[in-house]
Amino acid sequence: MNLDRRTFLGSTLGGLVAFPAVRTIGHPFEGPEPKSIHTWLESDKSQIYAYDVDVKITDFPTNADRKWLYYMSLQVNFTGHDEWSHGGIQWSGTKEFRDNNNKGINWGGGSDWAGYGGIGSTNTPFTWENGKWYRYRVWRLDKNDKNLWRWLFAVKDYESGVEKRYGTVVTKSKWIKSAVVFTETGYGVKCDTEKASVEWRNPIFRCTTPGEFKPTKGIATYNGTCEGSPSTDQQLISEKPLQWMHATAVSRKTKYGTRLW
Repeated sequence: MNLDRRTFLGSTLGGLVAFPAVRTIGHPFEGPEPKSIHTWLESDKSQIYAYDVDVKITDFPTNADRKWLYYMSLQVNFTGHDEWSHGGIQWSGTKEFRDNNNKGINWGGGSDWAGYGGIGSTNTPFTWENGKWYRYRVWRLDKNDKNLWRWLFAVKDYESGVEKRYGTVVTKSKWIKSAVVFTETGYGVKCDTEKASVEWRNPIFRCTTPGEFKPTKGIATYNGTCEGSPSTDQQLISEKPLQWMHATAVSRKTKYGTRLW
């Protein structure tokens, strides 16, 4: 398979299990678990230095196992050195989240010069709630003392209006090449496990051209997901304002490679 986020040890960058990569569009394969749902965000702009998107968990298993993984993430891929990083809300058994009912924020990535997790990783307890909108923000900061660019991940709670920072990664690259949002599951989640669903809205990015820009395309892909029913799916909710959803334990209506908008 031709995939872009490298397989690495634990999607939390602190776990114990290897997960499939997600960066370039490859081909779906069969599997007994609903591994991940991706929406690729495409545009014709370059020299991107920031990316934002809103996320809301609308359904989550009422009796989720403490060993399971759910990861609702914004991933950015950088322009060189096979550098990438992803950040977002998790349900995970990683040690940093165990005393917070498995809930937290993960931000971390890898490169060809630092390996998996080598450009930085943080796991921070965060008590996310169903039905609440949050905003992810990836932003390039200044260089560090080793002449590497620093990239911030922050999360805003719309209800309180408070934004908190959840760590930085470092890259040789100055710009973001592409972005994707994904809903990933693992560590024992099955095709018929109680439904999980996520809504996304208002993706914007900033580049050297003044202003804010929306991705011109959203492309649906799936990685290692269930075949038949129940399966995984994603659908456009609204184009104006731009909003779409991911879901597990549903019948798939949107095929792999479909343009959502």
